[in-house]
Amino acid sequence: MLSKKCTRCGEAKPATREYFGSTPSGGLRGYCRSCMNKASSEYEANNKDGRRERDAKRAKAAGGMRRSFDLATKRNLFEKQNGHCACCFQPIDRPESGEIDHVVPLERNGRDEKSNLLLAHAQCNKEKHNKTLTEHWEWRVRVGLDTENLGRKYGLIP
Repeated sequence: MLSKKCTRCGEAKPATREYFGSTPSGGLRGYCRSCMNKASSEYEANNKDGRRERDAKRAKAAGGMRRSFDLATKRNLFEKQNGHCACCFQPIDRPESGEIDHVVPLERNGRDEKSNLLLAHAQCNKEKHNKTLTEHWEWRVRVGLDTENLGRKYGLIP
């Protein structure tokens, strides 16, 4: 397996999306996920006002209270999506291992309600970030991550 050296910590790690994440063009970032997580934590600590604003916006989208999603919600989405990730259309091994995301992100005025929820792999959830589901699918096709449209087969996208 090819390795890649992180531009921040200098460590050599496997050159995969799992270790380096994807750029908007579909390539690998220059720095590893560990360094990204560290930078994100530092940013959060130094920008508490921005964090409060984001949390307030999310709470507003959730009707005043941010809710956590229970296992029953994951199971319902798992069944609705025929056991497949709504982002990459590959199987999710079990409902518990999926992550709940929003079809239209809260940051883009999506609502925190059942009709706006999807179940995705953790990696897909990170890559989707603040794209709508359709924008994420188009991005995956554009950067060559999908070669056929399995989403239509499973009825996961229009």
